[in-house]
Amino acid sequence: MFGMAFLMPAFLAGLVAAALPVLLHLLKRDAATRRNFSAVFLIKRTPVEQTGQRRLRELILLALRVTALALLALAFARPYLTGVVAGTGGGLTVVAIDRSFSMSGPGQFDRARELASDAVRAVRLGERVAVVVFDETAVLLSEPSPERQQALAAIEGLSVGWGATRYRVGLGRAAEVIGAQTGRIVVVTDLQRSGWGAGGQGVVPDRIAVEVTAVESPVGNLAVTAVKSGALDTRASILNGGATARLATLRLLVDGAEVDRTMVTVPAGVSSEVVFPVVLPQHGEASVVVEDGEGYEADDARHLLLVPQEALKVVLVTSSGDSSTEAFYLDQALRVAGAVNQFEIVQTAAVRLSLTLAQVDASPPAVLLLTSRGLDRRGLAALEAHTRAGGGVLIVAGPDMEPVTLSGLGGVGKSVPVNDVERPMDQRLVPTDGRHPIFKALGQRLGNLAQVRYGRIRVLDAGQDGRVLARFSDGGAALVEYGLKSGRLLVFGSDLDDAWNDFPRHPMFVPFVHEMLKYLSGNRREQREWLVGEGPAASVSLPGFTALADSQRVAINVDRAESDPARMSVEEFGVRVAQLRGAVNAATPEASDDQERGQGYWRYGLGLMALALAAESLLGSRMD
Repeated sequence: MFGMAFLMPAFLAGLVAAALPVLLHLLKRDAATRRNFSAVFLIKRTPVEQTGQRRLRELILLALRVTALALLALAFARPYLTGVVAGTGGGLTVVAIDRSFSMSGPGQFDRARELASDAVRAVRLGERVAVVVFDETAVLLSEPSPERQQALAAIEGLSVGWGATRYRVGLGRAAEVIGAQTGRIVVVTDLQRSGWGAGGQGVVPDRIAVEVTAVESPVGNLAVTAVKSGALDTRASILNGGATARLATLRLLVDGAEVDRTMVTVPAGVSSEVVFPVVLPQHGEASVVVEDGEGYEADDARHLLLVPQEALKVVLVTSSGDSSTEAFYLDQALRVAGAVNQFEIVQTAAVRLSLTLAQVDASPPAVLLLTSRGLDRRGLAALEAHTRAGGGVLIVAGPDMEPVTLSGLGGVGKSVPVNDVERPMDQRLVPTDGRHPIFKALGQRLGNLAQVRYGRIRVLDAGQDGRVLARFSDGGAALVEYGLKSGRLLVFGSDLDDAWNDFPRHPMFVPFVHEMLKYLSGNRREQREWLVGEGPAASVSLPGFTALADSQRVAINVDRAESDPARMSVEEFGVRVAQLRGAVNAATPEASDDQERGQGYWRYGLGLMALALAAESLLGSRMD
């Protein structure tokens, strides 16, 4: 299958110039002058050229001139034929097999291998076939070859993996194998909807056909999606992906030994929380395992590495240095059960900020600036140095913050004028980027932020350096992040007490404050949990517990999104493929340039143009 494309299609606009000879021909048509004579015998007898012959020559001249201009425009547009690859015969078929753990149901992957083998045998004799397997990564399992036994042997030895589905990755790798030639991709998959979520890149040109062979999903699946250690108990979340309620038996293991067992009925299609009345030790390896013979094996367990967390230092800056009275709600949010070991509060007065920051011996902490009263130049300079060293600062633009401080904080950000007028309407906070780490960590609770009522707010000016993370319902900026080289600066456009809003009385106040502080601290805690496919591929390939290259012990879990049983139809899959085709051009500019350079049709265009001009010149000279 061939098609014409142009490397520089803008030059096709030059085809308009081909109309100029036609236009001049129509405008410059001289009619013979009619004269009256008294006696015809007085006219001298001369040979007269036949009008029909002259008109034919003029039309040939016109056609030659139009052709020359059109060939010139086409030559500059650099035409080339798509789907042309030297030295290749018929089309290439790539069988892309989904090996994610959602294909690990009873008998499911055996069926996938069977369907993939059928797709290989269906390829016409003489055509080449290749095999690609994919989950979060894609691997060429069998090189393109007309020998079917090579592909069949590769499929026979294939086993299911532990990663999540990434359709873009698989399709993109298959398209790379086909390259610039014609071909088709046969995808063997369970059509899991989450496979089109975030993650992975790839393009499929229009000339490559995509076919889908569906594998049936298991009837039901139980998955442990989360494990959390508390001060009084241990909690786990279990998801029932089936269409009927299931009675699940869960076991809590510590260092491989069972310490508790419980049973719970999980309704169809929902997640339930299970409580184990067990306090986990500070050190060790804990796992929650569910007994499930119907679904995927990979998500039957969730692992948690037990290590004491190093508390993050948080400097609370108030006027007097007593946050328990001047910032009661914020102080309590950092002292609630479960947060005592997460945060270490350092209280300081604004006038002593520079001295306090100089005395902190740990990595740069997070600074919560609640007031500007008493903040001098040394304090501002200390904040600037703090951000340069990689620290985080949260400016709470409440009633104790003077606007001049916001405009002069080490040259960071723009002026933030104060608005002391009581707003007649209650304002609500709406995140603008739910993928930001602060909001992403809140998960499904993110929408609850809109329940907070703000009676008074600041008018923040993000300027060119600021990024608006959330807005109030009137469109004004509510949370602004300023881009710094190493540190982080956030400005919140209201109070974190109850003077201007009722935020502290809402359940979202504590998790919102905690996530902001974790983000400001730069997540300096060592990551103790990885997902399969993250980090070093050799170490993070199987769920469980392992040691990385630096001997750090970590827990490896599967992507919980892969446990989502939602499927899509073949038609929906085709729509997603069409969207993937439209994401970029059918071929990259580099590949197009190589194709055009190898064909060189522009040279033939210029040669034909020269011949057309030579013929026009010769014919025109004979007419003079």
